[in-house]
Amino acid sequence: MNVLEKTIYIYNRTYSRKIFEKFFRSFLDWNETVGYITLTFANSLKSLFKGEVDIQKFLEQSARFGVDSLPISLLMVSITGMIIAIQVALEMVKQGAADYVGALVAVSIVRELGPVIGSFAVISLVGSSMAAEISTMKVTEQIDAMKVLGVDPVSYLLAPRVFAGFFIMPFVIILANLMGIIGGMVMSKLIAELNTVTYINSVWQGLTVRDINSSLVKGFVFGGIISLCSTSIGYKAQGGAIDVGIATTRTVVWAFVIILFADYFISWMFFNQSA
Repeated sequence: MNVLEKTIYIYNRTYSRKIFEKFFRSFLDWNETVGYITLTFANSLKSLFKGEVDIQKFLEQSARFGVDSLPISLLMVSITGMIIAIQVALEMVKQGAADYVGALVAVSIVRELGPVIGSFAVISLVGSSMAAEISTMKVTEQIDAMKVLGVDPVSYLLAPRVFAGFFIMPFVIILANLMGIIGGMVMSKLIAELNTVTYINSVWQGLTVRDINSSLVKGFVFGGIISLCSTSIGYKAQGGAIDVGIATTRTVVWAFVIILFADYFISWMFFNQSA
């Protein structure tokens, strides 16, 4: 064994090689997943422009995104508004800043917490189940059977879910924001005995059109991210039952991470003073 072979042999037994291999595989997997998400979006747009999207499926998935996810989304955001009010309302009233309690709660909810927490609720409820559903169909070869019967899986399965997420999520966020503001109002009244009219006037004066627009854009983008991650990663699944669980977990993780990155860039576009 010469010096080069000995060096390679020693390197292959080190942790550095294992770390490098794991990083390289993760990098390849990341690129592959991004490619699948991009391809799903492109194919969905192609089906939309060709008029091949199944309208009935679109309506079904819209109800799934909207109606089915509303209870948990409204509950989580309303509790968030209550928590904010509990922490700030009493102190602000003591300091003579009662006129700003509603504005603080409303801006916090509408700009950031409503879209993000509402989206996380939808991921947990709808995104995970959607990924499990599609990945199960993939590993049990139901999607292959659809292709044999001449049914386009993109137009029938993927595109309706993708566009339902884009279309419905802003409405979910609007209602979630409203419930968050109402939750803050209730707790401000209970904790600090803040007048309801004062709170509503503060909300009215504190919110701007830019705040509402940013919330709607976040809802639109986050809904698309949830549906794209769910359909793409679910459609990418191969193997058996274990792979269905892996696809579901990956969907939730990917959606969480991409939403946080998207949230940063959207917030920067709307609220960066130098932009």
